Formats: sequence, C-alpha cells, structure tokens
Amino acid sequence: MLIHTPFHALPVNLHGRDFVVGDVHGHAPLLDCLLHAVKFDSACDRLIALGDLIDRGPDSLDLLLRVEKLPWFYSLRGNHEAMLKDSMSSVMSALLWYRNGGQWGQEIPEQTLRVLSRLVDGLPLAMTLPLRDGRRIGLIHAEVPIGLGWAEVEALNQQHRRDQQEVDPDDDSLAATVLWGRTRITACEGVRALQHPERLSMSRMASLRCALQPVAGIDQIICGHSYAQDRQPIASANVMFIDTGVFEHDGRLTLFEPLRQHCWQARYDDHRQAQVIDPKGQPAPRPQALPAAFA
Repeated sequence: MLIHTPFHALPVNLHGRDFVVGDVHGHAPLLDCLLHAVKFDSACDRLIALGDLIDRGPDSLDLLLRVEKLPWFYSLRGNHEAMLKDSMSSVMSALLWYRNGGQWGQEIPEQTLRVLSRLVDGLPLAMTLPLRDGRRIGLIHAEVPIGLGWAEVEALNQQHRRDQQEVDPDDDSLAATVLWGRTRITACEGVRALQHPERLSMSRMASLRCALQPVAGIDQIICGHSYAQDRQPIASANVMFIDTGVFEHDGRLTLFEPLRQHCWQARYDDHRQAQVIDPKGQPAPRPQALPAAFA
C-alpha cells in the first residue's frame, strides 16, 4: 500500500497480526518462505518492510510493485529506493546506484524507471505501529538522529517536503539520517567488541553512552539498513536492528512479530532453495523468541 506522506501512523490491527521484515534486497523467495512459515493471512494480517526492498537480488521490480498492488503490504523508503529516485535527476546519483546493486535499472526502459520513481514517492520515511497491548513501535529504515526523540520523527509531515528532493547522504538532516545513518549500530557493535573498556578515553565513553541512549517518546524502534556480523538481530536500549545481511553468502532474512517479540529467519540452502532456520542455521520452522536482552 502506498502512502504519500513522509510519516504515517498505522491504525491498531484488531483482527490480525503485524509482521516487520528487514531489508529484502530483491530476494522474494526468502520473504515468501517466511510468510508461508507464519501462515500469513492476507485477509487480516499486515506486513511492513523497513525499506531496501530492491537491489542485490533478482526480484527487485517484483517486490517494489507488490507494495503498489497488495493492500496488506507496506514499506518504508530505504536508501536504495532513494538512490533509484535520485538516479532520475543526476548522472552521479545513477552511478552511485549502479555501484550499489542497482545494475538492474540499466536493463529496464526509462519509462518504467520513471513509474518506479513516482512509486518511491509513496513510501514514507517512518511509521508508528500501535499494538493491541498499548505499546507503540517506531519503524524507520536506518536510525533516529542522536539527541532527537520520536516526536521529531512524527513531525516530518509538518516539515518541508524533503522527501520529494534528492537527499544528500553526507548531510546531517533528519531525512538523511533516517535513510543512511549508522551511528547507533556502530556504537553498539563497538561496545560488544570491547576487550578493555577501562582504556577508553572519557570523551569516547561519553560519545558511546550518548549513541546508546534510548529514543524518547516511543516504546521500541525497529530498524533495518545495518546488520550485525553474526547475522542476528542486534539491540541497544529500545532500538533493534533486524537487517541480517540477506545478500551476503551466509546472509539471512529476518521477519519479526512485535507483539510477541518473536522472529523467524530464512536463508538459501546449498541448492538455492529458501528454508526457515534457527539461530544456529539449522532448519527450524518454529518462531524463535528473542533473547531477554532484545526484549
């Protein structure tokens, strides 16, 4: 379903379940495998993708068109969709897109690309997903800027329509950080890798603490864009990243049900067949409850 505003608040789903999926990157068989595993019911369930439906996989066009055709399929705008749109107005932006998985765009007619660019306009930068138990879940592709709360994200519709313009990934605007930011997960991974935290300088410690603070005004935020090296969801405070590197040789696609805090993962087997797996990579069709640290 297309939504032509930078921010969108979904209504509570009183009759079905809500699922959130990380960066699919053109791998439709893995997504379809996961939806089959959870017995997804298109009559009452909803699926929200965190952006980057396209690039690096063979089914980019199909996945992007699904958002337009299927009323239960929502998606945020990711940096890869942003690159597709930007490619229509700048040669340098087109080259950046091609270098980052957008080669398929060179193989389809320009008229089709223009249609897809307008479709990208219907993908919001962020959503709020209310749950039946009263919790509010923030959905965003990359991250909320350090120091800002969810209220600033909810105010995107009141700001200048920057979603209709090319977003410079190197600036510090809210739109750029929502699409490209990696500060929070970089800090989280840095802390996990520390062997001698006592050797950190005071300024470095303060910087890490700032980056790992919860985002105010929301119960939980779910992001894509950046993945942990162990191919598992990674979390800090109330922010969780569920992109698990689907396009890597050992990558996985993660589907998450916020209400129950359960996740499913799928990957390709040796015969390139999609299969649902457990955290150790073994076939396991049942959902996995996230560790307490993630809940």
